[in-house]
Amino acid sequence: MLSPTYIPNLDAILHGGLMQGSSMLIAGPTGSGRTLTCLQSLFTAAKAGEKCIYITVLSEPPDKLVRISQNYSFFDDEPLKCGKLKFLELDREILAKGDYATLKYFHTLAHDNPNRVVIDPATVLLCISPSFEDGRELLPLEKRSFFVNLLRAFAASDTLLMMTGDLTGGEINTSILSHLSDAVIELGSHDQKDNDERRYVKIIKSRGRDFVAGKHDLKISLDGFTTTSYDPP
Repeated sequence: MLSPTYIPNLDAILHGGLMQGSSMLIAGPTGSGRTLTCLQSLFTAAKAGEKCIYITVLSEPPDKLVRISQNYSFFDDEPLKCGKLKFLELDREILAKGDYATLKYFHTLAHDNPNRVVIDPATVLLCISPSFEDGRELLPLEKRSFFVNLLRAFAASDTLLMMTGDLTGGEINTSILSHLSDAVIELGSHDQKDNDERRYVKIIKSRGRDFVAGKHDLKISLDGFTTTSYDPP
């Protein structure tokens, strides 16, 4: 079953959207619009009846994200009131307890069978430590195992998992998050000689699905994100 991103024209570029139960990494530099993409997607999905959870990790607190969302036309407080959309903050104490405690937190959320979950930013979890040891980060194989278990937990509940990452260029290609995610979307800016900044979205991969390659113009307004119109053949 395909699940739309709810970003205008992006689903056409993805040939219908993403598989429900899959994982997606939204990568790009600071200010590229990763958080706005996720807010737009979750608010629209929640209004369509999906059960959605937005998890912020050592970043903007939930109340600030809600205030930011109020500036855009996709905002609707009804999903917040009825519980279709929840904003949560991963407790620093849980993170401090390491990988086991953090995985337990995500498994608990997955057992509630949400339709769509955002982890923003997931790259913070790359610095996590072992739960029963002090003074070191996870080794590469331990880190890979951590993310495999995290992704499997949400896949088992048929949840569309959206993760953000402050990654650019070669960092996207080498990141363990890119390797393990079913889809990778890059947000960036075209090289411009003047001050007219042009944003783009590029699909790096979409496992098991076709997509339209190349950089597609991306515009930000009070309606949120809109990609270049695309008419399928």
